[in-house]
Amino acid sequence: MWKGKNRDRAGSRAPSTVLPVRTDEAHGEATGWSNRLVLGDVAHALPALAGALAGQVALVYIDPPFDTGGHFDFRATIPGARGEAPRVPVRAYSDARGLDAWLEWFHETAVLLRELLVEGGSLYVHLDAHVAHYAKVLLDEVFGPGAFQREIIWRIGWISGFKSRARGWIRNHDTLLFYAKGKRPKTFHKEYLPYPPGYMRRDGNPPLGKGYPIEDVWNAGGVDRLDSIQIMSFSGEKVGYPTQKNEALVARVVRASSGPGDLVLDCFVGSGTIAVVAEKLGRRWVACDEAPVAIHSTRRRLLALPAVRPFVVESVGDAPPAARRRLSVRSRVEGRRATLELASFGVSPREVPARVRAGVTHWSQWLEGWCVDWDHEGGALRVGSRSWRSRGEASLPLAATHAYRRPGSYVALVKAFDVLGGVAIREVRVEIPR
Repeated sequence: MWKGKNRDRAGSRAPSTVLPVRTDEAHGEATGWSNRLVLGDVAHALPALAGALAGQVALVYIDPPFDTGGHFDFRATIPGARGEAPRVPVRAYSDARGLDAWLEWFHETAVLLRELLVEGGSLYVHLDAHVAHYAKVLLDEVFGPGAFQREIIWRIGWISGFKSRARGWIRNHDTLLFYAKGKRPKTFHKEYLPYPPGYMRRDGNPPLGKGYPIEDVWNAGGVDRLDSIQIMSFSGEKVGYPTQKNEALVARVVRASSGPGDLVLDCFVGSGTIAVVAEKLGRRWVACDEAPVAIHSTRRRLLALPAVRPFVVESVGDAPPAARRRLSVRSRVEGRRATLELASFGVSPREVPARVRAGVTHWSQWLEGWCVDWDHEGGALRVGSRSWRSRGEASLPLAATHAYRRPGSYVALVKAFDVLGGVAIREVRVEIPR
């Protein structure tokens, strides 16, 4: 029981106004399903999705705020900046609701997620000791006690440095609560860890089994290495998001509780790990977040994949837009070929410390990438050309060329994305002569 709880509403669908969903970007041409990256808070995004997806989601994995009372920043890196690579803090989210408000909010979220799950669909909720025990009781109420499958303990990794100075027992684990709608999971693929080289049974004979079956305590020994990337100084997965989770950790959940082509949902996508993992494993996915910088981080990771399937970027209702920037574009036409070149790009000085600005020698260093819709007719930007900075690269192509099939007057829509999560949009009139 929490302050403000309505007993008559327990287990029922949380009331919410259904807001329209707007498609802002279409990456790739889809003949059927397109994966979906949605900007919007859960109270509005989940009801908006339910109209088309109720009872269709095979797996939900969420890593929601833990009610820590803190604020978390995305740490953006400026490529090619002089001196030490500076990191600019960009607010990702605040986690200071207070327990009563958190329980009310999480209850409404759990009710909406239950509606989206297929019968037998799996739910994994990633938490820590701040609210894990409260969430367990609340999820028992929403899904029924028999829906609870397992409490998984994920050991974060080794202990060193500042963390080891804490008084008392050292915190070193997170909790994943595993539920199945309707009490029994529709899908579960048991996994095994390979035996180490030279492993023999107690009787001296080689093993006959598939390996060590994965238990409900993860990363507890040398056979099961699943350390958090947050303690790995040189992890290639890191994107600067404060609560980013390992691809290997999330992949274990996705492989176990879904199959190829199944629909996977995360409504707190953060850095984008669930979308990237689902993409790599051949699952359909829907990824939501209320923070523009989370959409930015997820888009960036997806577009860095060698062959990403078609996906759309959407926004729900009056979702907060990313910060707007100044962009100028030059154009030239030769026959039926048009070339657009970025001429300048500006970020507000108020967003960036002077020491960081001093290390930037060219305005293009602010850019993560840019896209062009060569024949924009209103609505979503349909990506025809795309230039994106590869990880670690200091340079970015600043010109794109397109061959039009027919003469006429066209509108080319240019959208540029910066490393801080902001965007700039510019329409350019292109005249193709006869």
